[in-house]
Amino acid sequence: MEEQIKHLILSGGVGVGERLPSIRALAGFLRVNRNTVSRVISDLEREGFVETRRGSGVYVLEPPVGGAERHRKEVIERVVDLAAARGVPLDEIAEALMERFRASGAEKTKILFIECTKEELDQFSDELEAQLPVEIERVMLEDLEKTVSGGDPPWSLAVTTFFHVHEVEEIMEPLGVETVALLAEANIESLQKLMALPERTTVGIIGASETCMVNLARSLEGAGLGHLDLRGEVYIDDLNEADKLFDEAQALLICSSITAKKISEMDKPERIEVIEENRTLDKGGVEMLGRMLRELRKEASDAG
Repeated sequence: MEEQIKHLILSGGVGVGERLPSIRALAGFLRVNRNTVSRVISDLEREGFVETRRGSGVYVLEPPVGGAERHRKEVIERVVDLAAARGVPLDEIAEALMERFRASGAEKTKILFIECTKEELDQFSDELEAQLPVEIERVMLEDLEKTVSGGDPPWSLAVTTFFHVHEVEEIMEPLGVETVALLAEANIESLQKLMALPERTTVGIIGASETCMVNLARSLEGAGLGHLDLRGEVYIDDLNEADKLFDEAQALLICSSITAKKISEMDKPERIEVIEENRTLDKGGVEMLGRMLRELRKEASDAG
């Protein structure tokens, strides 16, 4: 969440002087504890990205100079502090980091990633491959049983989002492959745009899959957004219902870029503002997966 807000500020997605959504709205939309949001806002305020104005809200400040360099230094300082707290000499930390760097070209861990839409499957798999040393086999949920039916599974883990974890576990557990569920985190930028819409704006909600529609509905419910007239939850392939939504809506909340692409090819009135909600994998979950993979590699090395 903190990285999302920093990125929005540094990229100009939220302008200097603009008010961020309330702590209550952020917590509800992202479906996290309010105390977590409060801590993030406090950290951002301490770093000079935002300021809290009593009785008014949280406002964006001019980004601190060298934000990227500051972030790099913070990462280093955290490593140093952790080493000191655990009594690990810094020269051992440096040596371990160099070993990890030299081993970065080593064989990647094979995992299976499962999702119900092609676009989300590719998006989330690309995110993991960019952050972890993994070789991902991408499988649609509907094809999972067929994919795993032949012989010994070559994957160390099966990974999916929380929405499908039970379905995937039922298939993978008998094969002895552990299933890991990751959270697909809502996009704060879309909440910011929704909050900025005028009072009583009619917003149509449209998506391509049950997963994204259910997640989006829960986020909207949690955020409140009582100033908007939310309509729909229409599937993009239902052309009749989509056309009705176009007639009624002044804005569209789109679940995923694949839906946005389809809408661009349809006869949509130009007056309708489009807000695209693309989720991203929660960084904490990705870090957890990274730790699991390191443990698996260590076990394999010890066994060898």
